Amino acid sequence: MNKIFFILHSSFFISFLLLLTSCDKVPINGDLDGQWQLTTVQTPEVTRDMKPLCAYLCIQLHLSQWDYAGNRFFAHFVHEGDSIRFYDFAHASLHRSKADDNEMITEQEMRDGIMDAWGIHNLDARYRVRQLDGEALVLERADTTISFVKL
Repeated sequence: MNKIFFILHSSFFISFLLLLTSCDKVPINGDLDGQWQLTTVQTPEVTRDMKPLCAYLCIQLHLSQWDYAGNRFFAHFVHEGDSIRFYDFAHASLHRSKADDNEMITEQEMRDGIMDAWGIHNLDARYRVRQLDGEALVLERADTTISFVKL
């Protein structure tokens, strides 16, 4: 009888531990996961110091969140090797209410500079990852380099 009780008790305990660990979202992006503060945006014409503006990029699972001056945007991303692609940019309201086409960021909004703080000017933003470690993230494409520090 004690042996049966021990086996049942152990089985319930192991099941409980497995249930607890399966509920947590484990970081899947390595050093890329977390909150980043934008420090500089460099173009051929100028290097802008962005740190005083408090612009942030947060990465978790397959979603990026962009915050600046009370504006919040979201985008999906794919990070493979030394490249990263941000796409499907949306206003924060898309995630608070029923989605409709007006809440996705449009090409015109991109041309008007809605994502200028981060040096992003099109709806399909592709970058080469020049540096990624626990302290710094540097993304570059032909005309723009954007640098972040991890918070």
